[in-house]
Amino acid sequence: SAFNNPGDEIVLLGDCSDELGGSEYLAAIHDTVAGLPPTCDLKAEKALIQALLQAIKHGVVSSAHDCSDGGIAVALAECCIMDRSQMFGAQVDLTAWPNIPLRSLLFGETQGRVIISTPDAASVLDIAASHGVPARRLGVVNAAQSLEITTVTIKFSAELTDLADSYYGAIPRAMNAAPIAVGASDTELAGVA
Repeated sequence: SAFNNPGDEIVLLGDCSDELGGSEYLAAIHDTVAGLPPTCDLKAEKALIQALLQAIKHGVVSSAHDCSDGGIAVALAECCIMDRSQMFGAQVDLTAWPNIPLRSLLFGETQGRVIISTPDAASVLDIAASHGVPARRLGVVNAAQSLEITTVTIKFSAELTDLADSYYGAIPRAMNAAPIAVGASDTELAGVA
């Protein structure tokens, strides 16, 4: 789901690793499907879900979004732009993974990861630890209209309007049609076929 409270901290449940095989990145950027797909540890997945559910029950989760297609960079962008009527930016620090190649860190599709925003990161970290789930503060949600990501090798920023245009306009561009407007009615959508 979308970030919805400026000032919330951003926490990653799960961990990053050097897994780029079978990723959207390889398909989109290098026009190839190659490498081993990310590993899946079902016990770790179960613990992650239990920790997430407990955090939700304790009322300390404002939003949650899985890291899957496209990796952590795409998941963070989606969190910023998912509610097009009220987009929130973020400042994110990914320097905790200095030994993972940049493209794997940003676009690897390592399983068992969820990005959450929370007003109480300490409680989320405690809950995760009680379930044996790795968890780390990544940054903060803000009212700025940009997503800023810092890694050990580069710092970059993207305007949310540019991210939203790319994301929501991808299919219409591929079909050579106009993007669907925010809040389009069923009548308007009926003409889009």
